[in-house]
Amino acid sequence: MPPLTGPREPELRKPISPEEAERRLRIIFPRAAFDAVFSSPLAAMAVTALIHIDAVCNVDDDVQSVHWARPTTVLWMSEEALTHNSDEDRKIWREAAAKNHKHVVTLHESWGVPFQPSYRDNSRETLRDETFREWREHDAIRRRLDLPTSSSRPCWSLLDHFADLFDPDLPDEDMEQAAQKWRDKHLEKGARLKAHLAIKAETTKHAVTVNLPNSGGATRELAAGISSLIIKGAIETWSVARLQTPVVLAISEPGDKVHVGDEKLLQTLGIKIDAKNILPDVLMADVGSDPVQFWVIEAVATDGAVTTARRKALLKWADQQGIKADRCSFLTAFWSRNDGAARKRLKDLASETWAWFADEPHHELAWYQVVPGTDEA
Repeated sequence: MPPLTGPREPELRKPISPEEAERRLRIIFPRAAFDAVFSSPLAAMAVTALIHIDAVCNVDDDVQSVHWARPTTVLWMSEEALTHNSDEDRKIWREAAAKNHKHVVTLHESWGVPFQPSYRDNSRETLRDETFREWREHDAIRRRLDLPTSSSRPCWSLLDHFADLFDPDLPDEDMEQAAQKWRDKHLEKGARLKAHLAIKAETTKHAVTVNLPNSGGATRELAAGISSLIIKGAIETWSVARLQTPVVLAISEPGDKVHVGDEKLLQTLGIKIDAKNILPDVLMADVGSDPVQFWVIEAVATDGAVTTARRKALLKWADQQGIKADRCSFLTAFWSRNDGAARKRLKDLASETWAWFADEPHHELAWYQVVPGTDEA
């Protein structure tokens, strides 16, 4: 089979294995912040395949000068094809894949091996409608716009600034820095925040410092971990935006460790903080509301959402402290909507409670009865 003819081109980029591509995708798009379709094995094969055939372009390149790919370019990529990684072999495979399935089979026969594609053709919708769509929205891939959406012709190409992150010669430390710079330049603010928080959670090894609002600069040191980071966000960001005058009364940690916020206010209110009691992760008061509203916050890294049973237990505890039920509000704080804890526990939230996510700090979910009825509590 003769090599593909067309515009003269420089030496092809160095190939990258699917395994290494997946590892780097998870650095660029941390799983705690981005859907798995960004960095799945199928997504990794897409990076490998598109770089293999040099389907990489600049956003301003003329469409006729670009080598385009289609989903089957990825699905038909085989282990055998990846071993034929000279520039000439890669161009020959590109030409075969650009034609049809029969030509790819024939090429493998010329190599003396059966054709064993990495994925079945029914995976094309997942690749096109999920991975490619998300990548395109995040400025990682370009779609050829001069073709109708129903066209079967190749129309996808990695953007060069994204492909640069998969240079095999790029050391790990440099790659992580390059990934950070890429996110800062190409992702919108919310996506950057999610990535930042996910990476921060993975690298946090020291105590988490929480700044208490309306306390004259007072802080509390919490043990390292996701729960502490969630608590930090709920206190420093959510409460300041949501409450009129937020005051931290107490923060509890595993191991019967309790941090008192405003001790004088606790004494004035007659609230006793006993580690042996059924304490919430955070107890706050909005002293700017009339009457004062108490907020019970549970931080969920793995479990511990404000379920119906938990809400009842906390209301009983509040009643023992002289806090009326109608003065209590409940918030379940998660790390992210993408996090496993949220996917597992959102369905268990009690009625008349709220949910908040650290990586989307300016949003809040409310769960309550639209039609008045018997209250679950």
